[in-house]
Amino acid sequence: MAAEPAPPRGADGWLARKDFLAEFAAKDDRAELGQHLTDHGLRHIAARGWSMPDGTRTRIYLLQFDTAAVVDALLGPYFAPYSAPKFPLRGAATSANDETFPQEALVEDVQRVVYDEAGPHGGEQVRHAYLAAGDTLALVVQSRKDGARAVPFQQTVTLQSQLLD
Repeated sequence: MAAEPAPPRGADGWLARKDFLAEFAAKDDRAELGQHLTDHGLRHIAARGWSMPDGTRTRIYLLQFDTAAVVDALLGPYFAPYSAPKFPLRGAATSANDETFPQEALVEDVQRVVYDEAGPHGGEQVRHAYLAAGDTLALVVQSRKDGARAVPFQQTVTLQSQLLD
């Protein structure tokens, strides 16, 4: 049985770009996305991750850019087109927009695009969301063998949105 990956933790609070890019499935996507990050002046990546006793793994990445305009320019075309992510995450090649995410959980001034992995799931189900607030673009990833539950994911996304607001 393969060892569970360590939660993301950067040196001095900042995560290396290559460690963030490792979340994405395809090598070519990682290269293209890395170039977009360079071209758009990525300043820092902060990250944290944890595992729960039920096996749910959560990873949160905060990418800081120079301005909100840069984040707006990146969100839709490069990270989070409405129907499906442009760059699939590891283990979530069949993700699609999660239209069941409650609208009541919207946080004012935080853009949100939420995806859920379509079944059948591989070794684990992956849910993820992109959040944009000011000069920060966030990626929230939650995964769990036998299915990532909707409510804990929704709570995590909502709480992270509130922190960004």
